[in-house]
Amino acid sequence: MAQVFRAAHMVRELEHEDIRVLTGIELGMRRFEFVPMDQISYYARIPKSETEYRLNKLHKSGILQRNSQLGYVGYQLISESYDVLALNALTQQKVIIAVGDLIGRGKESDVYIAKLPTGKECALKIHRIGQTSFRQIRKLRNYIQKRRHISWLYVSRLSAESEFEALKKIEPLKVNSPIPYGQNRHMVVMSLIEGTEISTVPELADPEEVLNKILHQIEIIYEKGDIIHCDLGEFNLLVTLEEDVQIIDWPQWESTDHPNARSYLERDLTNINVFFRKNYGVEFDQEKYLEHLLQL
Repeated sequence: MAQVFRAAHMVRELEHEDIRVLTGIELGMRRFEFVPMDQISYYARIPKSETEYRLNKLHKSGILQRNSQLGYVGYQLISESYDVLALNALTQQKVIIAVGDLIGRGKESDVYIAKLPTGKECALKIHRIGQTSFRQIRKLRNYIQKRRHISWLYVSRLSAESEFEALKKIEPLKVNSPIPYGQNRHMVVMSLIEGTEISTVPELADPEEVLNKILHQIEIIYEKGDIIHCDLGEFNLLVTLEEDVQIIDWPQWESTDHPNARSYLERDLTNINVFFRKNYGVEFDQEKYLEHLLQL
């Protein structure tokens, strides 16, 4: 059984006190790598005897890591227990009511079909940032540089929060971007994404037109949304059968007033130009277009 399905099952099976204990560990992990039981009891607002019972139960179920080599017994959330907390919150908030099949997997996220309370299908994107990915994600490094220790669960949460914020800013621009429905911890709920990665499309019927559509979206998002993607390339550009374009994966975005805005924008444009030149012999005047955007 996939981890997220096991987590969804546990959401239905766990008691309210179990969720409070998991939340207590989450709060304690701001200060401790492994949270002592007395701190968990304090954060969960549950007596120590009850906390101990719940911790043993959760540990036996395999969703907690326990360490007794620290001079005390400490507990730490793992990715599955974080899934439980996020899914519990999203269902309690009536953002989603069910999780279905895996429909996409990348280096830093998994995407599942989910269902809204209306019965409509949507996408549930679960950010899973590991140590290797973290080294490459400049924005997340900047967020946490002053913290003494860092949980990869927290880094994944930052990634999801950043993407959700970007999607909310982009949605009113009507540029065929996913509609954001909700976010909790490392999970983002959005409308289903249509299309295929442009890197895997065998042949475009009109590559120049597709390139123009991409540049048009970049311009609208830059001018009206004040957003730069900062990680744009052929792996996060989707193309439909009708050759409509959708830009996805926004956790690394920056504002257009960022001190390094020019270099981020230039890198995005370079990636697009290189891809189209290499695969289709089509390109645009990058320097001219860059100056055009910067003057908007």
